[in-house]
Amino acid sequence: MSGDVGEADVVPTPWIYPADEPDPEEALAAPEREEAIEAALDAALELDPAAIRDLYEVLLPPPSVGEGDPTGCPLLLTYDYGTAKAFYWQGECTDSLGTTFSGMGYASWFEKAQFDDGVLADGFDYSLSGRIEAADGTWLEGAGVISSYYAEGPDTHGFGRAIDGVYQAGGPRAPDNVWLTSARRPSLRVDGWTYRPTQGTNLTLTGGLSGLDGFPGGVTAVSFEAFTMRSATAASPCPSEPGGLASIRGPSGAWVDVSFHGLTDEAPKPDPEACDGCGDSFYRGAAAGPTCVDPSSFLDWEGDEPW
Repeated sequence: MSGDVGEADVVPTPWIYPADEPDPEEALAAPEREEAIEAALDAALELDPAAIRDLYEVLLPPPSVGEGDPTGCPLLLTYDYGTAKAFYWQGECTDSLGTTFSGMGYASWFEKAQFDDGVLADGFDYSLSGRIEAADGTWLEGAGVISSYYAEGPDTHGFGRAIDGVYQAGGPRAPDNVWLTSARRPSLRVDGWTYRPTQGTNLTLTGGLSGLDGFPGGVTAVSFEAFTMRSATAASPCPSEPGGLASIRGPSGAWVDVSFHGLTDEAPKPDPEACDGCGDSFYRGAAAGPTCVDPSSFLDWEGDEPW
């Protein structure tokens, strides 16, 4: 290249631009962290995917196997897997009864499905991405997946519920149910079991929840990772403390992570000396003091399930 072109100063573009707002100054206080976790646990034991499923079936009754119509309103395909049945729908249309469909979804359910170790299970999985509205104005809309199951083994009763997504409903036949208002925004799964010979109990939570009125101090969400509570009668060596991780998002958007010392399925032998009921808290990489949660009230249910 020729010509009088001087050398220009080259300034590298920064990898990280400075934030427009200052960093949060301090973590949530321990009482707020503890209250937020307990409020999320209370809500988790109120998960009600069956309420969403029931309204779904009012608006779109499950077809019998073989009734699928790929040219109908909506497009409908059915499947038979023996102990499990399923259907898929898709449409932007209004059927002969005046029900309007917009979107897609699927449903599957199983009865007495055989699993390992002689376990038999009943349950369902439903998904929706769109809206269904009946002629009388009853409607359901949402985007997500719901599921529930019950399992019977020789000595145990297992159960699980999950809502992943936000659902809304209205009209004369819509139930008054908090999980159908879009106020709570869950991506949460609860699994558990009861050991019948001793009535020992176990709960495991994965996922998170936001939009809960019971959160204190401006907390906006709580999430769980392999968060496990197990009673002494279920052979827990650390029944006074959960295991796994709970995270609390404060009003500034920053998270406090709490690592508990109890058992999880992946780490079933916790250190007995660390089981004091309190987890280690960390805020922006720095220790933030203990966060204490007593699991006993969440494990003390009558019968096979906490619902």
